[in-house]
Amino acid sequence: MRITEEPIESDLMRDIESCAMDALPWLEIVATEPLTASAVVAAIDRFVYQWQQGQRPDNAGDEDFALILGSLWGMQLVESLGWDWSGVIFQDFDDARAVGVFSPKRSLAIYPFHFLHSCMEGDAPVTIELAFNLLVEGSRIPKLPDQGFENVMDNVHHIGS
Repeated sequence: MRITEEPIESDLMRDIESCAMDALPWLEIVATEPLTASAVVAAIDRFVYQWQQGQRPDNAGDEDFALILGSLWGMQLVESLGWDWSGVIFQDFDDARAVGVFSPKRSLAIYPFHFLHSCMEGDAPVTIELAFNLLVEGSRIPKLPDQGFENVMDNVHHIGS
């Protein structure tokens, strides 16, 4: 697949950072838990799973949870794993564009907004916490080519999925 990377404009990056801060009040993180990346990712996973089960916040309104939670999830990848936000262009798909979070050598990619949208529409199993734990642990991640932009979420499945 032919993929070209492009920088994210500063206005978009500010929006992502703002959305990440907006996400925290929606998550039910127990006050006794330390606010670690693992706790935040677990809370995002739990929120999305509950969403799929029909348990939605009473005051959800028109919030774009895929954008809000995706921003927070991506920030955890950046802070915990040293990944980077960037944009990509998929030349093999009519130059479609996406924003994602990428490993330093660009061997791995997560497109948090797209994945969360799929989950919240009920199409994808919620594997956010599982993927994060596998990436942090690291031993099950195969050696992949630099600049391959392998979509992590296409390859993380629960047993039996």
